[in-house]
Amino acid sequence: MKNIFKLSLMGIAFLSGCATNVAPNNPVQVAKVPSPMTAPAPDHSGAVAKRLNDCIIRSNQSADALLVDSQIIAVTRNNPHAKALFSSPDKLTDQQAVALKNYLAEANSCRPIALEGLSTEKKAVYEDFFKKIDGVYADLIAKKITIGIANQERQLLTQDAHMKKLALQSKKN
Repeated sequence: MKNIFKLSLMGIAFLSGCATNVAPNNPVQVAKVPSPMTAPAPDHSGAVAKRLNDCIIRSNQSADALLVDSQIIAVTRNNPHAKALFSSPDKLTDQQAVALKNYLAEANSCRPIALEGLSTEKKAVYEDFFKKIDGVYADLIAKKITIGIANQERQLLTQDAHMKKLALQSKKN
């Protein structure tokens, strides 16, 4: 099963856009597979991309990550729970909030790697995404929004950041 790097996490989803394609050996692995028509130039050198991908894979292997992916945020591609998560009217339970906080603490440890070697403009796109996605997760944990709304907002933020990166690439070319 191919997994994509989107999302995530919070920024894991977005951070995954920097990961290299790797044959998945873990069902929770996240790697971005860009469309051939819109394939952006890589954001990172091979070494940084590998470190980032390894960090993301590591953060997606915990029990909390598995719970998040199945009950809260659709992190992986072809997630069998995605449809239910995107339409869920539920707010987080206390147990889910703890799992999400733990998962985000681990996933956010990949952010410094994701920012390594980026141009000032791309770094600004990532930092803006991180700020906005952190707000979504804070609202979800505070039970201000539902699981479905959080997934929808996360997807919109990921798409917006991807479009901004493509615009930067077009401007550069």
